[in-house]
Amino acid sequence: MSVARDILLLLLAFALQTTWIDFLEVSSLKPDLILLVLIYIALRKGPLVATCMGFGIGFMQDIYLPVDLGLNALAKSLVGFAVGYGRTRIVADNIQVQVALIFGATLCHDLVYYLGTSAISLIDLPYFWLRYGLGRAVYTALVGSFVSAGLSLKRQFFPSA
Repeated sequence: MSVARDILLLLLAFALQTTWIDFLEVSSLKPDLILLVLIYIALRKGPLVATCMGFGIGFMQDIYLPVDLGLNALAKSLVGFAVGYGRTRIVADNIQVQVALIFGATLCHDLVYYLGTSAISLIDLPYFWLRYGLGRAVYTALVGSFVSAGLSLKRQFFPSA
């Protein structure tokens, strides 16, 4: 049941990412809701589940936009594994740690994606990573902080749910 819930969460994040997220665009930057859900799964379930889920949802993204087929699957798998593997070494219940983790994971994801994409040359990589990767990491971490605070309040007021 828990795996089915995680898959449904990822599918909901994918649906929101491909349709509704354009309303949150600021200066051509959008938060990555799929990565937020994947980080949540990695912190709760560990590296094996997060890697498999990251590959599956990344492959769905690649099928949706097949320009660089397999690149999203690779980037999301690597981030899922890294966060899941590192979860035992951090205090994941602290909101500041979660925000820093989301920021770092988004930066790493974008670096892997920009290294592998055929849309930009390697000379332009630092510009794209600093302009879009850093901005997207800040925006995703900001959205993630609101989500973490909301989940924390939910656990505080509804402990059995």
